[in-house]
Amino acid sequence: MLYSRIAHAMLGAGWVLSFGAHATLGQNVSTVDGDQSRLRAVAHTATTQSAYSVHLMTLPSGTLVREYVARNGIVFGVAWEGPTLPDLKSMLGTFFDAYVVAATTRHGTPLAVSSSDLVVYSGGHLRAFSGHAYLPQAVPAGVDVGVIQ
Repeated sequence: MLYSRIAHAMLGAGWVLSFGAHATLGQNVSTVDGDQSRLRAVAHTATTQSAYSVHLMTLPSGTLVREYVARNGIVFGVAWEGPTLPDLKSMLGTFFDAYVVAATTRHGTPLAVSSSDLVVYSGGHLRAFSGHAYLPQAVPAGVDVGVIQ
């Protein structure tokens, strides 16, 4: 019960400390460009690998967000590091509720969720957060999920 309250508190703190939305897992890459302008984020050059591209942006808080986009234009992974948590509800989209349910059954930190539909790792403390999330079914063939960090 205590751990459940701690998990809820961490999720709530992340929501309060976050700055807006990001590209949403499972959605089209068009969400990346819209988020950058709406958030007044500094966009960095996207790098392209053989099966995916990585879009970088720095939020006004200083948090760096990396968005992993498959060749078909679908965001299959996101990662973050910085002084504040990003808005996980926006980043996880329709997968957020499953994350909350799984996170409340976890005991302690870091928060980790792993299922056939969603993998999320989120850890850190005030001014030093990091984590990543990805959709195992959407990761392009031949891509090692270890690159999502």
